[in-house]
Amino acid sequence: MSDTTNMRVLVVDDNPDDRALVRRELDVLFPGALIIEPTDLVEFEAALAEAEPDLVVTDLDLRWASGRLTLSAVKQAYPNCPVVMFTGTGDEMTAVELMKSGLDDYVVKSMRQLPRLQASIKLAVEMAKTRAAVTAREAQLLAMVAHRDTIVRELHHRVKNNLQTVISLLQLGSKNADDATRAQLDQVSNRMHALGSVQARIYETETLDSVDFCAALLDIANGLDRVYGNTEITLNCDLDCLLILDVQRAMPLALLCYEVILNAYKHAWPESRPGILQVALHLDDQNRSITMRDDGVGYDEAMVTKGLGSRLIRSLASEARVLVSADSRAESGTCVSVTLL
Repeated sequence: MSDTTNMRVLVVDDNPDDRALVRRELDVLFPGALIIEPTDLVEFEAALAEAEPDLVVTDLDLRWASGRLTLSAVKQAYPNCPVVMFTGTGDEMTAVELMKSGLDDYVVKSMRQLPRLQASIKLAVEMAKTRAAVTAREAQLLAMVAHRDTIVRELHHRVKNNLQTVISLLQLGSKNADDATRAQLDQVSNRMHALGSVQARIYETETLDSVDFCAALLDIANGLDRVYGNTEITLNCDLDCLLILDVQRAMPLALLCYEVILNAYKHAWPESRPGILQVALHLDDQNRSITMRDDGVGYDEAMVTKGLGSRLIRSLASEARVLVSADSRAESGTCVSVTLL
């Protein structure tokens, strides 16, 4: 038998003979345990305030209080403390009511019920130990999860900072480069900006493994408009909805949309002609699709399919698990539709 000399038990009963019966059962179960027998409300409150008991055995009807008050006071002060009621009054309805309030068991006073009282007390104490162990384990797991989240958030923060550092280095390098190299460095830098838009939105989710893609796409479109747009080009974004994607899918999709929008700004309106670029998300039961439409001059598909942008878009579409379709006409411009599979 495990050491029970450090156990602290409250026996709350105004009948000394009944307290003696309970003490006898407790001596069998927990040899050496400290058994405290308060005889009035003041003594009970003092004993409860002194230290958390390992067990409380109480009567329902007391001259100076009630078992309901005892139960309520114990559970309010020590929610995990087991409480067993040993009483000659009450009925099944009372027992159910009290057990809903946290009572561990309800035993009717009689000599025949003493074996049940002993079994009930033993089970209540064992269950309390189990609850305490589970609570401690839950606290440990919560602490581990919080620590993991802190680390993940720090990693995301460092990734964001590293992206900004790389962008700054690329921009610094492009200042002293020739025109061809500068164009390539600027292109890589701007793609890094698109990834940074997704990275920045990761902080807004609880799990850190998903992103509000509508918000990220709006950031990308507005960012390109600031760099490549002018007073003659109007950007219309219909992205006032919620599309949550996992980060592994959002990253390539962000780059894909970046390439499409960039192509529109660079090629749709030559000679500074005015135009409108629309970026919209369509959500319904059948599909989820992103539409990027311009009213520019259109393109020669045979020439575009040979370019780097088109090959990159096909590669990103495969990684993002989307279907890309395009329709380009000289009269009505270009419409690129990206459907999530």
